[in-house]
Amino acid sequence: MKVYVKCKVNPNSGLWIGHSENFTKAIYGFSELGAEIVPYRSLDDIYDTITKEDIVIDYIAQCETVFHKFGYDHMHVDDYPACLQPYLGRRIWKDTINAIATDPEKWSAGWFVKPIRSKAFTGKVIHSIQDLVGCGNYSEDYDVLCSEAMDIRREWRCFIYYDEIYDIRPYKGDYHYTYDPTVLDQMMDAFRNWKQRPMACAMDVGVTKDHQTILIECNDAYALGSYGLVDFRYAKMISARWAQILEREDIFDFRANGKER
Repeated sequence: MKVYVKCKVNPNSGLWIGHSENFTKAIYGFSELGAEIVPYRSLDDIYDTITKEDIVIDYIAQCETVFHKFGYDHMHVDDYPACLQPYLGRRIWKDTINAIATDPEKWSAGWFVKPIRSKAFTGKVIHSIQDLVGCGNYSEDYDVLCSEAMDIRREWRCFIYYDEIYDIRPYKGDYHYTYDPTVLDQMMDAFRNWKQRPMACAMDVGVTKDHQTILIECNDAYALGSYGLVDFRYAKMISARWAQILEREDIFDFRANGKER
């Protein structure tokens, strides 16, 4: 089993480093776990040598290319799983970016708009036509998810590993606001009843101005920002999700009686 990591050369030191900060954290984390790390520049360089037992640390499209090689497609976790929708606190619907851009009532409505295709552009609140800059593509009319904008004062990333919250990391907002742990417990109860749930993912939550704890979105562990999670735990989450997707053993699952040891 090998862990292939997309890397680049640091222009100052001349050393190979992870292509992103998260990739570098994965290198450190898998090194702590004793994995063999193989750096590469382009997926084409390693595509033919990757086996089903390996892990590839790369961007979303490249990971999905590897999954497709082994016959697995459309594996990405829903941003808003049905089991967690009661905790959204807002209405969400589908539209297209061109429909919004050509309708003044839509682009002035103050909706939060994000692409359905992962990372096509960064989701944002649209108040004016200027806010649409960078949200389109001349060759593609992106499908988007729209939601009523909320006054969210602080946000956290809850890392979920084998049906338990592994860690919670704040990443944005006013420290005077905090989440309601009872609501997080309720979210996790609902999550565990999801038959097709991922064994590793993130559940981003926020607290509104009126102190309501809500779900912002879910993120798949194979395409996940670490947000300060300890390196080896970050690596273990990636390993768990790759093992689940490729239907094989997770060799870095060291839990005893369902608990980490």
